[in-house]
Amino acid sequence: MAAIFDNSTGMPKPASAARGRLSLLLVVLTACLAVVGCATMPEKRKDLGASVILPFMRMDAGECYYLDDFMPTPDNMVAGKSSGLYLRYYTFRSATYKTWESERVMLAFYSRDSRCWSLFEEYSSAR
Repeated sequence: MAAIFDNSTGMPKPASAARGRLSLLLVVLTACLAVVGCATMPEKRKDLGASVILPFMRMDAGECYYLDDFMPTPDNMVAGKSSGLYLRYYTFRSATYKTWESERVMLAFYSRDSRCWSLFEEYSSAR
């Protein structure tokens, strides 16, 4: 015990106290996972043969899309900011978009307020 306490003050040493808190946190997390078990495991991804149908969107200036309200769940979404614009890139492994029956559809959007989004790029690679 003398090694983890400062003999002059009787208080725990800072590094030892931090290690103790970390150990306690790990014990609590392990206990929570043991109680919850597999109930919180994510569901198996859908069959990639089933195509997602994406909503029709235009590339006209001033179009406003509230993406969080109607976009299907993408396989990947990258968000960032460039200058004063917010950017989002949605990718879908298998999707039907406009007249495209294709794989690997990517739709890119920009926004000034992170609410109303405008489409500025759309890519597709054929099957």
